[in-house]
Amino acid sequence: MRAISVTAIAALLISESAGAAGGYASRDLNPILQPIYMPALAVFSPGNGWKVDNSLYITNTLQSEDKGDEQLLIDSETYRYELGLRYRHGKWLARADLPYIYTDAGELDGTIDAWHEFWGLPGGDRGDFPKDQIDIKYQRAGTLEYDQDSKSSGVGDIAFALGYQASDELAWFVGIELPTGDSDNFSGNEAVDAALWLSYQGAVEAEFGIFGMFGLSLPGDSDYLGGYVEDRIWVGQLGFDFRFTPTVIGTLQLDLHSATVEGSSLDAFGNSLQLVGGLGFLRLFGEHRLDLFFTEDLLVGTAPDFSLGIRLTRVYD
Repeated sequence: MRAISVTAIAALLISESAGAAGGYASRDLNPILQPIYMPALAVFSPGNGWKVDNSLYITNTLQSEDKGDEQLLIDSETYRYELGLRYRHGKWLARADLPYIYTDAGELDGTIDAWHEFWGLPGGDRGDFPKDQIDIKYQRAGTLEYDQDSKSSGVGDIAFALGYQASDELAWFVGIELPTGDSDNFSGNEAVDAALWLSYQGAVEAEFGIFGMFGLSLPGDSDYLGGYVEDRIWVGQLGFDFRFTPTVIGTLQLDLHSATVEGSSLDAFGNSLQLVGGLGFLRLFGEHRLDLFFTEDLLVGTAPDFSLGIRLTRVYD
């Protein structure tokens, strides 16, 4: 089984005290994989009450692969808005994540090309395809398993989770994702997915915190992607944050998961590793916090090559 090493993750989940600021509830934003439920970090209010996140992820992808009997093309731009509701009562934690997904042509293609040119970075396959188009196809053994050539939008699969704060640093969660999305508008996989995970949040010193998450995603049975989606997907997030000033914090984070499509030789469906970096402004106005972050695929081709995130958070006692 192609899985991420538990030992490597567990070795980093060590700290002397609590109080870290948290990390990002980011994920692999490959438009084909978004309907698959993968657990992610979420920061809860330290006291009883609600915490509300409004997150927007903007992803531009151009990826072409042809290996064996598989052909994949992803040329699109995806906007994912996610309303995250967190609630704490004593040691019990509850969360709900409600996504809305909009996929269209690559309006940022020209901007990304200019960015690559300015920094002298390789553009990959971008020069071989027309700009500002949408074309997503996955073919396997002569069967077209996914085909989208026009824009789409819709409510995605809504996820609910229940957690228990086992200690100041550790919390256990069990989650379920319901088929509220629709495969006809590419917003869901029409299956009931489940997940189990352990999250960690601690601090080495007042300015320096570490955090992590390790879990198992259990996609439900469906015909999505021809039924080739793996029965078990290992997921992990690891990172640290540093408080530059009392109200400004920087974060670096690794997002990783095991292969998502059974028997696939494509990079896009194999083991994935992303770097997430961002800045948080803890008191943007009143009780609101603003986070700005980006992702970069460290294992090239295993995740979208350009993603930006914006998150606005409010705590309610």
